[in-house]
Amino acid sequence: MEPKDKELLAGFHQTISEQLNSRLSESPKFFGLLVIISTGYGYVLSQHGLCKLILPATVLALAATLWASWYLAALGYAFRFLQHSQHLIEHELQWRPKYVPISSGPSQSLANPLKWFGLLPGIYHAHAAGLIFFFVFISFIGFAGSKRFIVSIIGVSFIISANLFYLWKFHRTRRHT
Repeated sequence: MEPKDKELLAGFHQTISEQLNSRLSESPKFFGLLVIISTGYGYVLSQHGLCKLILPATVLALAATLWASWYLAALGYAFRFLQHSQHLIEHELQWRPKYVPISSGPSQSLANPLKWFGLLPGIYHAHAAGLIFFFVFISFIGFAGSKRFIVSIIGVSFIISANLFYLWKFHRTRRHT
C-alpha cells in the first residue's frame, strides 16, 4: 500500500473514531425525552381531574418507550457498523495485533436471548433492560386485566424484534476480513 493511501485510511479511521464517540453521546438526548414524558405521565396519574387523559398519556408513554427502544437498536447497529469499518481499516493498515481487537463482532447464534442485544455496546445493555422494564411497568399501570399482558407482550416483542432486525442486518451487510 502506498504512503498516500495509508494516510487517507488513517484519516478515515480518525473520522470513524469521531463518529463512534458521537454515537455514544446520543444516549442522554433520547432518554431526556423519556424523562419528560414519564414525568408528564406521572402528573396525569396523580391528578384526579385529568383522569380522561390517562389512556392518551399511557399510549404516549408506551409509544415513546418503543421509539426509544427502536432508536437504541439503530444506535447499536450504527455503532457496530462504524466499529467494524474501523477494524477493517486497522487490518488494511496492518496495525500490530496489540492495537486491533480479536473479536469478530456479535455472535450469529440466537440460542442465547442475551445475544439478541449483541450490537449494543456494553453500557447500553442496562438501557435496553430499563426500557423493557419501563414498558411493562407502564402497561401494567395503564391497562387492566388481560390487556396489560397483551400490551406488554406486544411491546417486548417489538423491542426484541428491533434488535434482532439490526443484528440480522449487521451480519448480512458486513464484510468479513
